[in-house]
Amino acid sequence: MNLPILEKMVRRVRLLIVAIVLAHAATVIAIQAGQKPSFSGTWIIQPPNKAAGVEQIVKQNDKTLSITSVGRTRTYQLNGVEHREATSTRVGEIVMVSKAAWEGRTITITTATSYPNDMKTTEKEIWSIDNQGQLVIDFVETAPGQAPRTMKITHKKKS
Repeated sequence: MNLPILEKMVRRVRLLIVAIVLAHAATVIAIQAGQKPSFSGTWIIQPPNKAAGVEQIVKQNDKTLSITSVGRTRTYQLNGVEHREATSTRVGEIVMVSKAAWEGRTITITTATSYPNDMKTTEKEIWSIDNQGQLVIDFVETAPGQAPRTMKITHKKKS
């Protein structure tokens, strides 16, 4: 067999292999980009947050997200429907109306809280998993007449 023809065939096979590998990698990336992440696990809040070291246990399925921390569990339906929760205190009732829903690869939780003294606040949490596998919650709290309070809360998964 002619050596230049053999070299051309080898180059073509190499190019074909590279094209197949790149196509496979692009397919895997596209599939992963469309998948919703799992937030389930035990997460440790990281510094510089004041709550650094506090554990949050998150349980997630297709329909709900439950967060347990410091003896309290909050459960959200991931369907965007509002859920009302009232807590009685010695000075009156605190009413929280929350809803949670997927927005692409993030979960957004909004909570409007009304206090007995007519004060109202709104909290928005956007949950995501960053490139290092950390849970990141972008948090914004607003109240009438006050500047918004924002923070980024980073969590590492407990091993």
